[in-house]
Amino acid sequence: MFTIIVNTLVPLFATMGLGFAAGKRALLPQNTATVLNTFVFRFTLPCLIFGALAGSPAREILQWNFMAGFTFAMLGAYLIMFIVSCFSFRSHFTEAGLRSASASFPNTAYLGFPILLSIFDGNPHAVIAVTLASLLPTVVLVLAIGKLEFHRAEKGKHPLCTFMTVFFSLMKTPVIGASLGGFLFSVLGLGLPKALGIFCHDFGMASVPCALFAMGMVIGRSGLSISPADLFSVNLVKMVVQPILAALFLLAFHVSGDWLIMGVLLSGLPTAMVAYMVAKDYGIYEAGSSAAILVSTLLCILTIPATLALAAWFGVGGM
Repeated sequence: MFTIIVNTLVPLFATMGLGFAAGKRALLPQNTATVLNTFVFRFTLPCLIFGALAGSPAREILQWNFMAGFTFAMLGAYLIMFIVSCFSFRSHFTEAGLRSASASFPNTAYLGFPILLSIFDGNPHAVIAVTLASLLPTVVLVLAIGKLEFHRAEKGKHPLCTFMTVFFSLMKTPVIGASLGGFLFSVLGLGLPKALGIFCHDFGMASVPCALFAMGMVIGRSGLSISPADLFSVNLVKMVVQPILAALFLLAFHVSGDWLIMGVLLSGLPTAMVAYMVAKDYGIYEAGSSAAILVSTLLCILTIPATLALAAWFGVGGM
């Protein structure tokens, strides 16, 4: 198990390390990280999300109990961090929203598949669980981006007019538009042509190295310029509180066995790169999100085996 986790994480840190070196030594133009982030946020990531959704049959997507438990755990972590941000760190609600996204958006798309498919080898439900866990965090994106768009909206307008402005702005946000389009594509049973599916996957997977490299460049240029209290609170909520909430909510929705373990493991994965991409795109909480990704990714080397050990101790699933 330890070998599987290390083999999954080493390429991630290697890519970030190259970006760190490039940023530290100024080997590339100063705006390289911004350009890479824009490329990912507006092109490759929406393509990956659309392909994953549109290519999944609706009957596989709609596992209601698992979806409810996993989503409530995310929203719980988001709300806890948002309250802490507003009252302890005295943050503006836009920064609080992005800090909360860093504390609740798990990196299921990159780490979920290799880790869960290795742990639950031969279990067809593992693919479905990771797919769902990769799509449901869109709720967190809507919350975080919605706050930012409300802040951008023209003041003094009628509330309904402001709401419609924000709604259309959200729909024009590439990752949200791609999520909605892919979901509708699946529900309507249109079927994704094989060539288009291959393109969406291959082109979309460029998101991973580009985002990691860009994040490494930001850390290399500015360092981990974030207070210890901020970093500790984000990682505590993300790596400890969220998986505990997932266990409680999944049990409340009568999810058991391997599905329960998979939900807890996926909730306890480190902060996703998307949190940094959104922060970078809006120019808010960039250093904090990049630091959260780095530290939470290191912590998962300990938290994943601990989760599996607890599951075995309590006799949950087929561990």
